[in-house]
Amino acid sequence: MFELAMVVQVGLTCLTRVACSLRACTSSVWACLRPTFGPLLRDERGNALLEFAFVAPPFLLLLVGTLEVSVMFFTSAVIEGATKEAARQIRTGNIQATADPLAAFQAELCDSLFGVIDCTKVAFNVQTFSSFSAVSMPIELDEDGEIVNTGFSPGGSSAVTVVRAMYRWQFMTPLIDKVMPAGLGGHLLISTVAFQNEPYNVNIGGGGGG
Repeated sequence: MFELAMVVQVGLTCLTRVACSLRACTSSVWACLRPTFGPLLRDERGNALLEFAFVAPPFLLLLVGTLEVSVMFFTSAVIEGATKEAARQIRTGNIQATADPLAAFQAELCDSLFGVIDCTKVAFNVQTFSSFSAVSMPIELDEDGEIVNTGFSPGGSSAVTVVRAMYRWQFMTPLIDKVMPAGLGGHLLISTVAFQNEPYNVNIGGGGGG
């Protein structure tokens, strides 16, 4: 027990002397280097630039991402308005009364988009049902994320009709798809309008594909 206490005491003494020696050595080295590096270490010029370099990338990413999301919501509102306008033409029978209802519907939908997006990339599905309770239009996608259930059947007088327009928004801002999961092929913007056709005298079932 006595021998162990002596070993500990000797060890502590040695460590103390080593620490004192290192402190003296460090002080000596610092005294030599202070004239050269002292002003540089105390110089705080450029701190703001360095901090900006760290903050700027995420800030710009957030700013650009916010702008893109705003444009996406604006585009969604435009698609919503275009879908409602095209659906109104079906509801009143104006589309069914034309020689080519499918072409008339596409033209009305494209004109109402005002060139905000490429109309050829807007998929649509127009279907007729026996009643509102029978409405069922799930969105079906293939393995590449492309919409497969499209069609055009505007129905006749007093028919229950559903008009749906779909557009894929491709995010350009990096990492934003992690915040707003886009799934296959981009973020899907969807506008759906359900209504009953007015009791006009035209009774054309329509046909074709979107």
